[in-house]
Amino acid sequence: MDEIKKFLLKLTKKERTILQRLMEDVRILNLKNYDVKPLKGYKNLFRLRKGNFRIVFCKGEESGMVVDLDYRKDVYRK
Repeated sequence: MDEIKKFLLKLTKKERTILQRLMEDVRILNLKNYDVKPLKGYKNLFRLRKGNFRIVFCKGEESGMVVDLDYRKDVYRK
């Protein structure tokens, strides 16, 4: 089981549902309603902020791929 799935299992059902919806929006690049910024020092890596959570993703031409998902305090340490 990968790290993202393990992390999601630790959350409440409500948080899990919200983050799964966000990850689907990242996958289809439906990002105009979210707080998205590029990560400094990286090409094509972005972060999406939702409350205390951060989703780090790589943006392609037609789709996005989630690279990491964690709490704000932990996501940038990896």
